[in-house]
Amino acid sequence: MDSTATSEPWDDFVSGEEIVISGIAGRFPDSNNMDQLRENLFNKIDLVTEICGRWKRDYVDLPKRMGIIHNFDKFDADFFGISSQEAHTLAPEIRMLLEHASEAIMDAGINPKQLRGKNTAVIIGSSFCETQSKFLYEDLEVEKYVN
Repeated sequence: MDSTATSEPWDDFVSGEEIVISGIAGRFPDSNNMDQLRENLFNKIDLVTEICGRWKRDYVDLPKRMGIIHNFDKFDADFFGISSQEAHTLAPEIRMLLEHASEAIMDAGINPKQLRGKNTAVIIGSSFCETQSKFLYEDLEVEKYVN
């Protein structure tokens, strides 16, 4: 590489505006929020367990120990202006995404309504969609909610 070359922005766009990460939210094994996670980590609590009643133990792909997220089936559909029938068709990961995006915005000290029409992003990280098999292999009555 030529030592006189200058570094270009990764997206060839320089706006002069700064990026700020100002709020955070999440749900983790045995920790319903960031404060509980912090306390559990500081207290050196093992957040991975062998006890799990969510899946049958005869699945060969299941590890013997895993972290379990609690209350994944809870969702305040009214808060997000979603009917309970429509919320029923959303994967738990999507419902949690809505909840945690809202929590992160409020954690930043911002009223979510103030963001309407603003150039704002919510960056997320996610892994493994356990509901894929539910929608692929179970006979769900979705049509009556969609139309």
